[in-house]
Amino acid sequence: MEKRYPTNPVENPDRVSLPAEMLEEFEFIEPIPADLEDIARVHGPEHIGRVKASGLYDAAALAAGGAICAAEQAVGGDPAFALIRPPGHHASSNRAWGMCFFNSMAIAVQKIRPKAKRVLIIDIDLHFGDGTVSIFRGDRNVKIVNPWSVDENFEYLNMDQSRYLAQVKEAFLGFDCDIVGVSAGFDTYLEDWGGLLKREDYREIGKAIREGAEEECMGRRFALLEGGYHPDLGWCIKSFIEGFR
Repeated sequence: MEKRYPTNPVENPDRVSLPAEMLEEFEFIEPIPADLEDIARVHGPEHIGRVKASGLYDAAALAAGGAICAAEQAVGGDPAFALIRPPGHHASSNRAWGMCFFNSMAIAVQKIRPKAKRVLIIDIDLHFGDGTVSIFRGDRNVKIVNPWSVDENFEYLNMDQSRYLAQVKEAFLGFDCDIVGVSAGFDTYLEDWGGLLKREDYREIGKAIREGAEEECMGRRFALLEGGYHPDLGWCIKSFIEGFR
């Protein structure tokens, strides 16, 4: 995960190496790359070919493998956080943008579907997870919630922490799920691009998702890193995990 590859400089190895140092108290599991069969459940051959041609296949496949590992841990009853890069929620079946190449969340969800049919995905990244929504459009067994992501009407600018947290809690309403997956982007952080949430707010978000999962799906839950580019990223991740575990 710490390798350098051709992408925007903000998406650099520090995004995983520095948080890893702060999370030494937790057990780490080293993933293996997602295989082509796993990736092809989500992405078409032309897109996979473009990623290969760009020299980014290995990095994106390893990130997807990390997401699969976290999801499988969650199916087995152990909550998990995938400290992975590059991010993935802007990758649709046949195109991608925003420093994303393969949609790690979608690949992980499709991998575990035989054991967890109904999936709730909560995307707390600042930016709307358009790739994930595109992939699962029309799938009634997947519900995706993006709490007040930046949109064309800039409604996000009227948000506060309490209303954001309320939308996270409301994600569980009206949907019986077998597992919860969190696209955990941290660019909504007060000092990052989003300028909204404090470190401690991420603890409350993690706690709300943990409690919702315990009530709805026997606690089965996993999360994976999406965005987040401020030097405080490690603190935000640790705070989230403290509530989520």
